[in-house]
Amino acid sequence: MRTSIATVSLSGTLVQKLRAAAAAGFDGVEIFEQDLVVAPESPERIRELAAGLGLSLDLYQPFRDAVGVSQEDFARVLHRAEAKFKLMGRLGMDLMLVCSTVAGGVTADDAVGDELTARQLGRLADAAAAHGIRLAYEALAWGGRR
Repeated sequence: MRTSIATVSLSGTLVQKLRAAAAAGFDGVEIFEQDLVVAPESPERIRELAAGLGLSLDLYQPFRDAVGVSQEDFARVLHRAEAKFKLMGRLGMDLMLVCSTVAGGVTADDAVGDELTARQLGRLADAAAAHGIRLAYEALAWGGRR
Protein backbone atom coordinates (compact mmCIF):
# COMPACT_ATOMS: atom_id res chain seq x y z
CA MET A 1 0.00 0.00 0.00
CA ARG A 2 1.23 3.49 -0.88
CA THR A 3 0.79 6.41 1.49
CA SER A 4 0.53 10.09 0.69
CA ILE A 5 -0.04 13.25 2.70
CA ALA A 6 -1.31 16.67 1.68
CA THR A 7 1.26 19.41 2.18
CA VAL A 8 -1.48 21.55 3.72
CA SER A 9 -1.41 19.08 6.64
CA LEU A 10 2.20 19.92 7.48
CA SER A 11 3.85 23.08 8.77
CA GLY A 12 6.82 24.94 7.34
CA THR A 13 7.99 25.78 3.86
CA LEU A 14 7.26 23.45 0.97
CA VAL A 15 10.82 22.09 1.10
CA GLN A 16 10.47 21.50 4.85
CA LYS A 17 7.14 19.76 4.25
CA LEU A 18 8.67 17.48 1.61
CA ARG A 19 11.49 16.56 3.99
CA ALA A 20 9.04 15.91 6.83
CA ALA A 21 6.85 13.70 4.64
CA ALA A 22 9.87 11.67 3.55
CA ALA A 23 11.18 11.39 7.11
CA ALA A 24 7.76 10.18 8.28
CA GLY A 25 7.85 7.41 5.67
CA PHE A 26 5.25 8.66 3.21
CA ASP A 27 5.57 7.55 -0.40
CA GLY A 28 4.18 10.74 -1.90
CA VAL A 29 2.59 14.12 -1.32
CA GLU A 30 -0.40 16.06 -2.52
CA ILE A 31 0.79 19.56 -3.35
CA PHE A 32 -1.47 22.26 -1.95
CA GLU A 33 -1.47 25.18 -4.37
CA GLN A 34 -0.67 27.89 -1.82
CA ASP A 35 2.42 25.97 -0.70
CA LEU A 36 3.72 26.09 -4.25
CA VAL A 37 2.70 29.71 -4.83
CA VAL A 38 4.78 30.96 -1.89
CA ALA A 39 7.74 28.65 -2.47
CA PRO A 40 10.80 30.41 -3.90
CA GLU A 41 11.82 27.19 -5.67
CA SER A 42 10.73 26.56 -9.25
CA PRO A 43 8.30 23.75 -10.00
CA GLU A 44 11.19 21.87 -11.61
CA ARG A 45 13.25 22.22 -8.42
CA ILE A 46 10.33 20.98 -6.29
CA ARG A 47 9.98 17.98 -8.62
CA GLU A 48 13.72 17.29 -8.31
CA LEU A 49 13.72 17.64 -4.52
CA ALA A 50 10.74 15.31 -4.15
CA ALA A 51 12.36 12.69 -6.37
CA GLY A 52 15.60 12.96 -4.42
CA LEU A 53 13.64 12.29 -1.23
CA GLY A 54 11.91 9.30 -2.79
CA LEU A 55 8.55 11.06 -2.90
CA SER A 56 6.07 11.05 -5.74
CA LEU A 57 3.98 14.16 -6.43
CA ASP A 58 0.55 12.55 -6.41
CA LEU A 59 -2.06 15.29 -6.66
CA TYR A 60 -2.36 19.04 -7.24
CA GLN A 61 -5.04 20.70 -5.16
CA PRO A 62 -7.41 22.44 -4.99
CA PHE A 63 -8.87 23.74 -8.24
CA ARG A 64 -11.83 25.74 -6.96
CA ASP A 65 -15.03 27.29 -8.32
CA ALA A 66 -14.71 25.47 -11.63
CA VAL A 67 -18.11 23.94 -12.36
CA GLY A 68 -21.76 24.91 -12.04
CA VAL A 69 -20.86 28.47 -13.02
CA SER A 70 -22.08 30.78 -15.78
CA GLN A 71 -20.80 30.28 -19.33
CA GLU A 72 -18.81 33.52 -19.03
CA ASP A 73 -17.21 32.35 -15.81
CA PHE A 74 -16.58 28.89 -17.28
CA ALA A 75 -14.57 30.39 -20.13
CA ARG A 76 -12.29 31.90 -17.48
CA VAL A 77 -12.18 28.54 -15.67
CA LEU A 78 -10.89 26.84 -18.82
CA HIS A 79 -8.23 29.52 -19.26
CA ARG A 80 -7.16 29.15 -15.62
CA ALA A 81 -7.15 25.36 -15.96
CA GLU A 82 -4.83 25.49 -18.97
CA ALA A 83 -2.28 27.39 -16.89
CA LYS A 84 -2.58 24.81 -14.07
CA PHE A 85 -2.19 21.91 -16.53
CA LYS A 86 1.05 23.44 -17.82
CA LEU A 87 2.28 23.96 -14.26
CA MET A 88 1.44 20.36 -13.41
CA GLY A 89 3.48 19.23 -16.42
CA ARG A 90 6.47 21.10 -15.01
CA LEU A 91 5.94 19.26 -11.73
CA GLY A 92 5.47 15.90 -13.45
CA MET A 93 1.97 15.50 -11.98
CA ASP A 94 -1.05 13.99 -13.68
CA LEU A 95 -3.90 14.27 -11.13
CA MET A 96 -5.74 17.43 -10.08
CA LEU A 97 -8.42 17.77 -7.41
CA VAL A 98 -11.43 19.82 -8.51
CA CYS A 99 -13.68 20.96 -5.66
CA SER A 100 -17.36 21.76 -5.86
CA THR A 101 -18.09 25.44 -6.29
CA VAL A 102 -18.47 27.55 -3.17
CA ALA A 103 -18.62 30.96 -4.87
CA GLY A 104 -21.89 32.71 -5.62
CA GLY A 105 -23.59 32.40 -8.97
CA VAL A 106 -24.49 28.72 -8.74
CA THR A 107 -28.09 28.13 -9.78
CA ALA A 108 -30.55 27.24 -7.03
CA ASP A 109 -32.40 24.78 -9.32
CA ASP A 110 -30.86 21.40 -8.49
CA ALA A 111 -31.79 19.70 -11.78
CA VAL A 112 -30.40 22.55 -13.91
CA GLY A 113 -27.36 22.98 -11.69
CA ASP A 114 -26.53 19.27 -11.63
CA GLU A 115 -26.75 19.04 -15.44
CA LEU A 116 -24.63 22.17 -15.85
CA THR A 117 -22.06 20.88 -13.36
CA ALA A 118 -21.83 17.51 -15.12
CA ARG A 119 -21.47 19.12 -18.56
CA GLN A 120 -18.80 21.57 -17.39
CA LEU A 121 -16.92 18.89 -15.47
CA GLY A 122 -16.90 16.81 -18.68
CA ARG A 123 -15.50 19.72 -20.66
CA LEU A 124 -12.87 20.33 -18.01
CA ALA A 125 -11.95 16.63 -18.05
CA ASP A 126 -11.58 16.74 -21.85
CA ALA A 127 -9.26 19.74 -21.54
CA ALA A 128 -7.25 17.94 -18.86
CA ALA A 129 -7.00 14.76 -20.94
CA ALA A 130 -5.40 16.75 -23.76
CA HIS A 131 -2.52 17.33 -21.31
CA GLY A 132 -2.46 13.75 -19.99
CA ILE A 133 -4.08 14.88 -16.74
CA ARG A 134 -6.80 13.15 -14.78
CA LEU A 135 -9.30 14.88 -12.49
CA ALA A 136 -10.63 13.90 -9.08
CA TYR A 137 -13.77 15.63 -7.81
CA GLU A 138 -14.47 16.55 -4.19
CA ALA A 139 -18.03 17.48 -3.30
CA LEU A 140 -17.45 19.86 -0.42
CA ALA A 141 -20.06 19.78 2.33
CA TRP A 142 -20.32 23.58 2.03
CA GLY A 143 -20.22 23.57 -1.78
CA GLY A 144 -23.06 24.47 -4.12
CA ARG A 145 -23.13 21.15 -6.02
CA ARG A 146 -22.73 17.81 -4.32
